[in-house]
Amino acid sequence: MTAVGLFLSVIVGQSRATTILVYHSFGVRSSMSMSVEAFEAQLDFLDHSGYKVIPIEELTRCLDERQSPPDKSVVIAIDDGWSSVMKVFPILARRNLPFTLFLPMAFVANPSSTATLSRDDINALKAYPNVTFADHSWMHSPRVAGNEALAQEDIRKSRERYRQVFGRDTAYFAYPYGRVTETYSRLLREAGFKYLFVTGSSPVSAATDRTAIPRIAANRLSLTVLASVLRDHEATLAKAKSRPVPPQASLLLSETRPAPCVPRLLE
Repeated sequence: MTAVGLFLSVIVGQSRATTILVYHSFGVRSSMSMSVEAFEAQLDFLDHSGYKVIPIEELTRCLDERQSPPDKSVVIAIDDGWSSVMKVFPILARRNLPFTLFLPMAFVANPSSTATLSRDDINALKAYPNVTFADHSWMHSPRVAGNEALAQEDIRKSRERYRQVFGRDTAYFAYPYGRVTETYSRLLREAGFKYLFVTGSSPVSAATDRTAIPRIAANRLSLTVLASVLRDHEATLAKAKSRPVPPQASLLLSETRPAPCVPRLLE
């Protein structure tokens, strides 16, 4: 294959993408919460509009292989480990949908933290084959990103606690409050985290940097806005696909484009 032909195949591969929809709590009084009914309405919309919910492992495999995610696909993530997750777990299980829980490890399966997922909750979730557990720090503090010593200790404690609860490590980490620094990112990579998730409204494509994978706060989206976001993602990708091949395409074959900077949309 010529350099231009190879470049074209990469562009076509990058013209499809996944949108990561992240939620927090359900049916409680919180600015980060949404009603169970609104959540199920979003799932109905995705289903009726032809969107497929894929597991996070399928998305990261695509990133590793620089391959296109499936057309019209989304990933469902739920942050912070609130006990209200159990209000929507039966809905997700009934629909056989995969989802990922990003957990602050100081609080989950902790008898003194009654608002978060209990040990019994975690055991019930473990029995469901389509759930992925991921790390969301130890203390979930906005101070961690700006303090190297604090970050090192937080990462160490979170890793140890995750192993205690789940018996293994995870490659997935979402920054608390979306706060990222170069030092924090380096420490996380050195600790073995391969996929780092940030705040953002961009789709995730084959070109996305594995250390800056954007997620959008779906709990803040009405059905109309959610539909608009997904349409915008499709339009953006269609435009990228239609762009002419630039000169000296062979020089761009190894280029990795990070996710663009976007407003903070979630914690």
